Amino acid sequence: MTKYHRRDEITGKDLIESEAKKVGVIKDLAYTSDGKAALVVELPPEKGALREGFLPFDKITKIGDVVLIKSINDLEIITVSEVVCPNCKSKNPAASKFCFKCGVTLPEKKG
Repeated sequence: MTKYHRRDEITGKDLIESEAKKVGVIKDLAYTSDGKAALVVELPPEKGALREGFLPFDKITKIGDVVLIKSINDLEIITVSEVVCPNCKSKNPAASKFCFKCGVTLPEKKG
C-alpha cells in the first residue's frame, strides 16, 4: 500500500543528505504547472541573503523523523529577496539598510 504524507507531518522536519549533514528545514510544499510536487526547503543564509531550495519528491530517499536525500545537488536553489539580520535573525525586505526589529545595519547585497 502507498504511504501518503500529510503537509503538517513533513513541514518543520530537518533535511539531511547522505553524508549525515543537515541541509535545511522543510518549509512548505510546492507544485509545478504540470502537477509535480516538491518540498520547499529553507536553507542557511549565505552572505546575509536568504536561500530556498526546491526538492522534487523523486529525489527523496526516506521520510521519517527527518527527510533523507542523496545529495544537496538534488535541490534547485534560489536566493530569496530578503536579508537576514546578523544580530536578531529577523527577515527584512531586500532593500532594507537597517533591521526593522533591532535597528542593526544590515549587510549590503553584492551584485
